[in-house]
Amino acid sequence: MRSRIALALVFALLFVAGPARAATLAFTGTLTLKLGGLPTIAIAGAGAAQVIDDGGLHLLSMALPGRTFGPFSTSIPLTAAISTQSVRFTGIQNLAGSFANLSGGPPGGGAMGLSGGARLCFFFDTSCQVVFAPILVGATPSGNVGLGIGGTQNVGAAFALTLQHAPWTIGQPLLNIHNGMSTVSTPMLPGGFAHGPASGTSSTAQPSGALQLVTVTRVFTSLTASQPELPYVGVLTLHFVPEPGSLLLLGSGGTVLVLAGRRRARNGRMRNPG
Repeated sequence: MRSRIALALVFALLFVAGPARAATLAFTGTLTLKLGGLPTIAIAGAGAAQVIDDGGLHLLSMALPGRTFGPFSTSIPLTAAISTQSVRFTGIQNLAGSFANLSGGPPGGGAMGLSGGARLCFFFDTSCQVVFAPILVGATPSGNVGLGIGGTQNVGAAFALTLQHAPWTIGQPLLNIHNGMSTVSTPMLPGGFAHGPASGTSSTAQPSGALQLVTVTRVFTSLTASQPELPYVGVLTLHFVPEPGSLLLLGSGGTVLVLAGRRRARNGRMRNPG
C-alpha cells in the first residue's frame, strides 16, 4: 500500500497538470534547410526556451531567442547542368521566434525568421564575388516577410525568382509543385509533432519532451524550364533536456519507491519468518 502511495505521489509531482505557468526549458535541437534537390543543411543548436504550460503537461506557447542556431556558412556544389559551380550560404542563423498551441489541442505554430544569405557562384567566379542571382534566405529588413514568417519576396537578377513563404506549423504541410507539365502534390514532406517522455502522450512541457515544426516555401524560378517551382523546406526539432533539479526530483522519486519496496519486503519477512 505504501509503495502505491509513493508511486502516486511521484506521478502527481511530475505529471499532473495544474494552473498555467511560465517556465524555462533547456533544449538541444537541429535546424535543417533543404532547397529543391540540393543536399540538406543541418545546423545544431542549444539554449533555453521560455514556455507557458498548463501546469507541467501541455506546451501552450514558446519563445525562442535569436541566434540559437548558427551563424552557419557552407558551400554546396552543383552540377554543370545549369553552368554554376555552387550555392554558397553565409551567416545563416535564426531570429527570435514565437509559437502557440503546440500540444494538447489543434495543431498550431508561429513565426521564426532567419538572417543570412545565399548566392549562386558561377564556374568562372571561384571566389563568389559576382552576384548574378542572390537566393534569399533571410527575412526582409522589417522582419515581417521571409522563410518561416510568411509573405512573398521577389528578386530581379539574372533570372526571375519569387518566394512564397509560410509560417512554421506543427501539422502536416502540403505543397503542390508544378514540374513543367503537371501539378503534383507532395505530402511526403516531414510533418510536425509534439510528444512527451512517455510514448503516445502530448505532455511536451516535460524533460525529454520533443517538438518538431516545419515550414515550406514555394520557389518560382526561370533558371530551369523543366522545374520552374522548387520546394524550400525548413525543419526545427527540439528536445527538452532534463535540468539538474528535474533529475534530482526523478532520483528522489525512485529512492522513495526503492525504500518503500524494501520496507514492504522486510515487513513481509517479519510476518512470515519461516
